[in-house]
Amino acid sequence: MSDVVAHLPVILLVVALAALALAAVGLARRARASGAPARALSVKERAIVAACADALFPAGGPIPLSGTEAGLVEYVEHYVARTPRPLRPYLRLLLHVVELSPCVFGPRRARFTRLPPPDRIAVLASMAQSCIYLRRVTFLSLRTMLSMGYLANEKVARAIGVACCATPFERRAAARPAGEGVAVNAPSLAPGVTA
Repeated sequence: MSDVVAHLPVILLVVALAALALAAVGLARRARASGAPARALSVKERAIVAACADALFPAGGPIPLSGTEAGLVEYVEHYVARTPRPLRPYLRLLLHVVELSPCVFGPRRARFTRLPPPDRIAVLASMAQSCIYLRRVTFLSLRTMLSMGYLANEKVARAIGVACCATPFERRAAARPAGEGVAVNAPSLAPGVTA
């Protein structure tokens, strides 16, 4: 009996994930059946993205733009919309796992979007350092998506001194005369040594 009690948080997480997976599949089927053009994310999922974005990239940080000011909600919406249809429920499920994570693991038993900003940061930090692999991967996936969106914002790119170029290879190809080849140098392994 004590083994069950010791593993209760993990058991609850697995049950919650299974319920969320079923809900995501149901939502996807209902959206397809309605025939109406649906958004890639629901209002609740957009709120989760906004809460995560502002926890990872707060206003007044080293870069003055917050995550929502940098357009991360719209970026994630477009990211999910561009994802192949069979994979979209998993991205949406990732958001719901983050939303329900504090209910299982704390620091307070509340949904992520209802926590104050310091507690949201604590939740994400605990996910990043969790001994449960699934929590760490969830955090890394979320952070990767949001970081890509944050760094894609032109104001953020200027603030860190990067020339923002969404299509770097298209510009180079258009600037090169037709028929001219591209010179490719062997990668350098050390000064004076090539592959």
